[in-house]
Amino acid sequence: MSIGIIDLIFQLKTACLAREETIRKKLDLTPAEFRGILVLIPGAAIPCNIVSKKMGLSKSRCSRVIEKMMRNGYMKEALNNGDQRIMKVTLTTKGIKAQTKIHNMLQDCESSILKRMSKSELNAFENAMTKISDILISD
Repeated sequence: MSIGIIDLIFQLKTACLAREETIRKKLDLTPAEFRGILVLIPGAAIPCNIVSKKMGLSKSRCSRVIEKMMRNGYMKEALNNGDQRIMKVTLTTKGIKAQTKIHNMLQDCESSILKRMSKSELNAFENAMTKISDILISD
């Protein structure tokens, strides 16, 4: 009996989540902090409502995560030359270093995959994943 497509997707998701957890543990980050560090662009001041959308969190939950990340030194409130009612945040030096470490570890994982796949396998995989993603999103 062959494994179904959904089962394969779940296996892939589980493997990816395990990699994420390994990275988070090495950096002592919660899942929300991990996402928060990844959604910000170094040097950019992002309004909190945009951060919450990118993180997939409610504004109130995101506010608590941002406050914790500020206490832990990953984010800081950015100077806001516009509307003072809108809080913007940016990564600190510590946040940028953590983001760089995350990107490096993710790149190592991707390199490991790419070493074991031919160009034709990679193209077939990308095409299949794109099609499956399009199908699932449109349903």
